[in-house]
Amino acid sequence: MRKAFTLMEIMVSVVLISIVVLGIVKIQKENIYMAKYIAGRVQAELSNTLFLGKSTMKYDKDEKDAYTVLSHLKVKKLESRELLKKIKRKIHISDPIPIGELPIPIELKAIMLKSEYSGRFYRIKY
Repeated sequence: MRKAFTLMEIMVSVVLISIVVLGIVKIQKENIYMAKYIAGRVQAELSNTLFLGKSTMKYDKDEKDAYTVLSHLKVKKLESRELLKKIKRKIHISDPIPIGELPIPIELKAIMLKSEYSGRFYRIKY
């Protein structure tokens, strides 16, 4: 009867455990990357909403910061103004998109905001 494992059995078990641990580390690394990507994407989408007002329509093919676009709000806090000035987007507004014949006149335009995480929004004017 054997009382201990052989050296070969121990080496095989160490290799197998190492492969499993490396697989877990790789999955964890991918999860961290994806969490950072999703957090950045969510923050960008929230920042994009600052550029969806009527005043944005006059900045076609221009790069503006959120403070300029929201200047009609008269932001008083210096810290808030500085934060808004850091949020910049390249704004592209499409020509009116044809949507067929409707009983009421509707104009549809796409607003494309370019940044690290670009976004596309649609504005309906009737």
